[in-house]
Amino acid sequence: MPERPRPEGPANIGVPRSRLADAPTATDARPTRHGARVPTIDPRRLLILRAFVLSDSVTATAAALHLTPSAVSQQLAALEREVGHALVIRSGRKLALTPAGRILAGHAEEISSRLKIAEADLAAHAGGVLGQLRIGAFPTAISWLVAPAIVELRRQAPGVDVTVVDAEAHMSHRMLMRGDIDVTVTMEYESDPERDSPDIVKFPLYIERFRVVLPQAHPLSGEEGIALTQLTEEGWIMPSPGNPCRTMVLQACAELGFHPPITHVSDDYRAALALVAAEAGICLVPESALSARDAEWVTILPTRGIAPLRKVIMTTRRDNQGHPVVRAGLDAMRAAVAEPDSEVYGPLARSDTFSVE
Repeated sequence: MPERPRPEGPANIGVPRSRLADAPTATDARPTRHGARVPTIDPRRLLILRAFVLSDSVTATAAALHLTPSAVSQQLAALEREVGHALVIRSGRKLALTPAGRILAGHAEEISSRLKIAEADLAAHAGGVLGQLRIGAFPTAISWLVAPAIVELRRQAPGVDVTVVDAEAHMSHRMLMRGDIDVTVTMEYESDPERDSPDIVKFPLYIERFRVVLPQAHPLSGEEGIALTQLTEEGWIMPSPGNPCRTMVLQACAELGFHPPITHVSDDYRAALALVAAEAGICLVPESALSARDAEWVTILPTRGIAPLRKVIMTTRRDNQGHPVVRAGLDAMRAAVAEPDSEVYGPLARSDTFSVE
């Protein structure tokens, strides 16, 4: 008969299978001077517990660590025996940490952070800042900020190998927490569900306004500035639901007491400008997504009164914030922001003129 699949139990991290049997057990506990037995905790199993917290299931943990689910379960069970406490319990159809598990997971996070910093410090000692930096960023930030930062890194830290992933702000946080990327270039906005996450550290980069983009033949194209209330009857071209820029624009309109009629949806601002040029609607575009050449085919005007602002930040996991490679990436991005020759309408404020909450 085929073997019946085992139910999913507790979890594991990157421990080579050949070394699993070498890990200490509860019987390896060391005595204190009073004769009590203090368990010896295998730090590799702590890292397995951390992976379980990040992955949220035994199956996902096993996939992330290239182990089998049964190996993950065995290692978490061994860790429970070592510490003498239940670390995970079943909650409905999922597994969750117990209070003891949460305490130990916090220490596991600190250990992981210190190991990463130790590895990076040793690499830096051997030959400068070395390592891979995986950046998730939205498209306009890649064009204007990340690409120049790569040039800066090549000068200042040639040992850093950069990988860039195109990721809209509402997707990059999940990638960061899964460990798919090391840092994000993203946006901060009031309704961001991850705004107050204790696991994330934020570094401000710049803040910019949105511009109103109209067809050249539009009756308002001769104005010096446009209030959003002048556009209540227009057809709006808007990013897709979930995109933070859409959220920012809708929040500004709601504050003014109206909901804009949305006739077209696109996350590509170049496509949105093409639709405006075809007289298919109007849109609001962040300044860094515009170039001087765009004024040749559409009308670009400043907003007046209440209007959205885009705060652009770099984020990383708290356990990564002291990593030399992450610090080098932040320095390079801030250097790119300070570059005076950027061919954009320009951010209205640099990173030293605002803070993140």
